[in-house]
Amino acid sequence: MYVHIDYLAFYRMPALTELFGEVLMVHGPRPTSAKLLNDSIEGTRLMKFAQVVLSVVVVMLTTCWSNAAEEGQKFLDQATEAKLNARNFQQLEGVVELAEKAIELGLDEDGKEFAVQLITSTLYQRAEQLSNPLLSGRPPQQWAEMRRLALGDLTRLTNLNDEFADAHLLIAKLHALPGGTRKDGIESATKAVTLYEDAEQKVNALMARAALRSDTDQQIADLSEAIKLDGENSSALTARATVYTQINDFEKAAADLQRVLEIDGDDVLAMSALADALARQGNFEKAQEIADQAVEKQPDASAGYELRARIYLMQNKIQEGKQDLDKAIEINPKSVGALMLRANIALAEDRLDDANKDLDAIQEINPGSPQLYLLRAGVLEQQEDYYRAAKLLEAILQFLPADNEMRLRTALDFSMAEEFESAIKHVNIVIERDKQGWQGYYSRADIYLNMGEHAKAISDYEEAFKHNQKQDNLLNNWAWTLATSDNDEVRDGKKAVELALKACEVSDYQKPHILSTLAAAYAEVGDFDKAKQWAKKAVEIGRDDIQEHLEKELESYKNKKPWRENKAKEREGQPQIDRSKLKTI
Repeated sequence: MYVHIDYLAFYRMPALTELFGEVLMVHGPRPTSAKLLNDSIEGTRLMKFAQVVLSVVVVMLTTCWSNAAEEGQKFLDQATEAKLNARNFQQLEGVVELAEKAIELGLDEDGKEFAVQLITSTLYQRAEQLSNPLLSGRPPQQWAEMRRLALGDLTRLTNLNDEFADAHLLIAKLHALPGGTRKDGIESATKAVTLYEDAEQKVNALMARAALRSDTDQQIADLSEAIKLDGENSSALTARATVYTQINDFEKAAADLQRVLEIDGDDVLAMSALADALARQGNFEKAQEIADQAVEKQPDASAGYELRARIYLMQNKIQEGKQDLDKAIEINPKSVGALMLRANIALAEDRLDDANKDLDAIQEINPGSPQLYLLRAGVLEQQEDYYRAAKLLEAILQFLPADNEMRLRTALDFSMAEEFESAIKHVNIVIERDKQGWQGYYSRADIYLNMGEHAKAISDYEEAFKHNQKQDNLLNNWAWTLATSDNDEVRDGKKAVELALKACEVSDYQKPHILSTLAAAYAEVGDFDKAKQWAKKAVEIGRDDIQEHLEKELESYKNKKPWRENKAKEREGQPQIDRSKLKTI
């Protein structure tokens, strides 16, 4: 065992320099020859004594270091044994702590290298066990916390060994999940691509990086490189086909999927994707043929029926689609995809009890599914239970915090539930993220309109209009506010007519609520003949649920009275809703 002794430090030790001062320190004039002989004899004695003491010191220092090394080795042995017996996450953390303690106390080079390997392998084992359920396609309800813990272990691991390729690949896959950090994921995937030498592993890393890309050209480049390395990789071909589908290049998508079927003719998922690609090209006949083949190949499997149902639904053949979905669910009552589709149909047909039955079944199978929450929210919105719908959407936002569309829907539901503070909070987040987008300002304007804050609403409609001059509902709501506000300083009949006409042009004069706005604008400028003309047209094409309101507006114009509206004042005197004990999720 090699021991390094700091001899300069040894000379600086005061007790020893006093003891060996005459031998170890050179000072004074050179002695005469007689004296030199005597001094030489005496010096020899002292030198021998110094050597003895020096040996003792070396032994003492070596012993101290050896004791520390023995302590470190003892903890390393304990860590090794603990790893063999570890059965849960806490015990795996104990392995890491023991190995870290061993390094702290001191180990030889081989021992330290082994300890670091033990720590990194244990951290990876724990991160992998946490990650597997998240990447299975059916993540548990607490998946966000599990990902946080897994990423924590992987960060500790890569701080010790930044060339652990499997760790970088797992980091990339975790960041590809909703709410992940795209930049960090791409960085880790790129490291994995560089570190891997094996073609199969490199392909996996390229596919992980492609999944994190937002640029479709970069996605296709990564997947094409993966396919170049392994032309028989069905997953890479299917992934590239999916990207081609996203950019509406259905011909290339179909070519990739056809190649997948050449590799595995029984791949029902590939059949499904190919049929979808063909249907999106309008080739329903060929898509139907492939769907029929899928059913023929696996008549006792639900996947073929589910595929054919989707093709029927894309052709608006609702009854045929429902029949195939019923068959798929009969074969496999736990087919979440089929249950989701059937629940969507029931929701669209306002069969809310049937929708809830299918959603209850999904909840039993996969209670943490964001799609389940979305459909539940849709049912609640149909039932005009906007508060509970908003709370469900708010729960989804915990997993998808960057989804601005979801956040605006949440804000709208809170507004409809008259929870304006929560509504404004969510919409402000969207505006802060995207100051050049029109949707945030438009949504906040609608909320202010519902609050009776007409001046603020006008300001936001104007800002939204800077970014989108052709959105019919934006033009309509702005015009309605200018025409019907009870605030004299807000109303501007001339501007209202101008905006309402634009809204009618954009919507081809086919939307009754926009015709109603045009009527209100003409009434505001005193042209009651045109007001009655367009109000009557709105009544003629309006839905049953708004007929009564449209007829009241028409009656007002017949009496030469412009329409006035303030939602906040209409709510005055209504009892406050106590939601403190309301169950939402």
